[in-house]
Amino acid sequence: MEELKNNLGKILIAGPCALESRLQLRECVKALKEDGVKIIRASLWKPRTSPGWEGLGDEGIDILLEETIPHGLIPATEVIYAEHVEKIIRELKKYGTDATAVLWLGARNQNHLEQQRIARAIANSGMNIYLMAKNQAWHDERHWVGICEHLLSGGMPKDRVLLCHRGFCPGLLPNPREYRNLPDMLMAMRVQAKTEVPMILDPSHIGGTRDNVIDIMLEGELYPFDGMIVEVHCNPDEALTDAKQQLKPQRLRQHMDRLEAVQ
Repeated sequence: MEELKNNLGKILIAGPCALESRLQLRECVKALKEDGVKIIRASLWKPRTSPGWEGLGDEGIDILLEETIPHGLIPATEVIYAEHVEKIIRELKKYGTDATAVLWLGARNQNHLEQQRIARAIANSGMNIYLMAKNQAWHDERHWVGICEHLLSGGMPKDRVLLCHRGFCPGLLPNPREYRNLPDMLMAMRVQAKTEVPMILDPSHIGGTRDNVIDIMLEGELYPFDGMIVEVHCNPDEALTDAKQQLKPQRLRQHMDRLEAVQ
């Protein structure tokens, strides 16, 4: 995991919710690289709550890799099926067996057979790929631990697995801050201890608005998370997905500067 950490000793994954165009990604990469971000996220296949724009899909794979790896950066994207993994591996191999990438399973991806297929595809590839799993949408600690167990049973090496807390669907629970998803930081810490794999925080999908995202980032600092994944867009108001919760690079930079000042 050391190669994933930034100068704060934490894993920091940042970038647009979804890859919209080469220019959009290039502008964001330039700003984030200047701030020391090493792992650039941009989803290619977007699961949607309601029908809408679903991403560039297969045609975005080359764009994501070309705009990151040659610049010494690590690409990161969500995968839904093992076939997505296989397509990414095929293109990633063009950069050599040492090329690094981070793939993740979203909250909606709860088919344990597919989770194992994805883990198996990565494990058998011989490539330096990390696999992250976000918690499921409903509030259940045992299921969250089970996700990690399915990835390991699929052959994924434990030292290349990490988990992510993105909050749980509010349902009928009190939600005075109107978070998009409700955090349970203590459960995240218990799952981190039980699985003995790194746990990062997703303030974007918990917060749902830019101000809430910052508040969750601040709250997350009170717990020993191993890092965070943050949605960042140079023109968030024009984003095709998650426009309300994506930060401008400057706002992420302000937060990181504050963290460095208290180290």
